[in-house]
Amino acid sequence: MKLYTAHRAPSPRRVLMFLVEKNITGIEMVNLDLNGGEHRQPDYLAKSPLAKVPALELDDGRVITETRAICTLLEGRYPEPNLMGVDGDERGFIEMADRQVELYLLGGIANAIRHSHPGLAALEKPQFPEFGRSQAQKVRDVARSFDLRLQSQPWIAGERFTIADITAFCAL
Repeated sequence: MKLYTAHRAPSPRRVLMFLVEKNITGIEMVNLDLNGGEHRQPDYLAKSPLAKVPALELDDGRVITETRAICTLLEGRYPEPNLMGVDGDERGFIEMADRQVELYLLGGIANAIRHSHPGLAALEKPQFPEFGRSQAQKVRDVARSFDLRLQSQPWIAGERFTIADITAFCAL
């Protein structure tokens, strides 16, 4: 397998952390230079038409994109240590927590930075600086809610380390 990644981007870092936590080795890493536009080159667009990273090319040539989908595939192939739930109930609660972190914390931080940092103008066209600033306050509110959650349980999704904690770590 071959993982197309970008070292500074949070979504590829989620997959990389997932690989480390599961002790998965033997996957070839291809780091793309996002600032240099490598993710928009025809050979990569053939693998990931939306020009997003990460993308995992399987040994049979199929390509799966989207962080959570890649992690789900890897969890199925390498079930231990389990990071996504051992039964339907646990999977549901872990997915809920992971989606909350992804959509409201990671997404908010990404929008705040991409739309307000002048150095990212080349990657985020058009930029909406006022939108970016508005996201910063929402992120603070979301972070407070996670702080409250962590006062009553040791991990984002409950009593053990899961993919939701990886997502939270990569968001910050």
